[in-house]
Amino acid sequence: MQPASRADAFAALELDPDALPQEIKRAFRRLAMQWHPDRNRGEDAAERFRQIKAAHDYLVRGDDEADPAPAAEAEPAPARGPDQEETLWLEIEEAIFGGVLALELERAEACGVCGGSGRVTLASSRMCACCGGSGRIRAEGGLVRCDLCGGRGYSAEVACDSCAGSGEARAGRKLRVTVPAGMWPGRRLRLAGKAAPVGDLPPGDLLLVSQLRLHGLFALRGDALEVTVPVPLFDLLAGGTVSVPVPGGGVEVLSVAAGTATETRQVLAGHGLPLRSGGRGDLTVVLQPALPERLGKSDLAALRVLQESLAGREARLYPALADWRARWLDSSPARRRGKSRKKG
Repeated sequence: MQPASRADAFAALELDPDALPQEIKRAFRRLAMQWHPDRNRGEDAAERFRQIKAAHDYLVRGDDEADPAPAAEAEPAPARGPDQEETLWLEIEEAIFGGVLALELERAEACGVCGGSGRVTLASSRMCACCGGSGRIRAEGGLVRCDLCGGRGYSAEVACDSCAGSGEARAGRKLRVTVPAGMWPGRRLRLAGKAAPVGDLPPGDLLLVSQLRLHGLFALRGDALEVTVPVPLFDLLAGGTVSVPVPGGGVEVLSVAAGTATETRQVLAGHGLPLRSGGRGDLTVVLQPALPERLGKSDLAALRVLQESLAGREARLYPALADWRARWLDSSPARRRGKSRKKG
């Protein structure tokens, strides 16, 4: 029995039209446990339960996705609990290659103290905490009756301390999940019948949405994967090969042209994240020059020999440096005055 409108759906769940999604879920759980025919033997329990279930499905799926009115000959789908959506946090390697994970998920259960109502009955009445005993609260149009105490100013019902009035208690459960290879960020994994049970209803499906954890080596740049590899500066200058770690524990080798002295990027195709279209994307490799921090006497002596061998060839070896010197040193006023005094 599909509601005629969103307003009817909210009314069936005893909610205001501006109720939040978590309030819709909470109201459904409370009313489903109250009116399920296995728990409630009243004559109208089955019909009321169908109304509650239809209203919940209508609001969760939206007006455009709501089921059309069933044909007279169609058999109603068996009632079951709502689906549950959770985030599946994966290491990069788990997303690429798959694996078996042990998950610990929280689920909401009816509070054992208040039975899911969020309210408890006291032995004696006390002043209403909402209106302070006046029976009226201030609203936009003036003073109106306090709904919490019904305008009496005193009430024998208060919010349940155990669940803070929510009607829910949190309980953990463990679940083993087989993760297939190729779980790109945002991909959904549906586990039929693994949602948290609601009352006596058969459980709905558990929807796991994959997200990637931060990694100590590989960085996420949007949907791309990147790895930074420090390389000794002199190795880059001399050219050769560089070993690059890739997801899964392997190593790939890149060639570096001689004379490379700045940070450069290369691409390893097929070593990145899973793609929606199939296969894997690229891994961007950042080759970062590493400078020596501790040089001994023999190291300094070798550098001086190299320095002397390069002397006089700065214009060809360091063209950017030569241009800078010509602009800011050779043409400076102090430099020109020094040259003039030397000629005199």
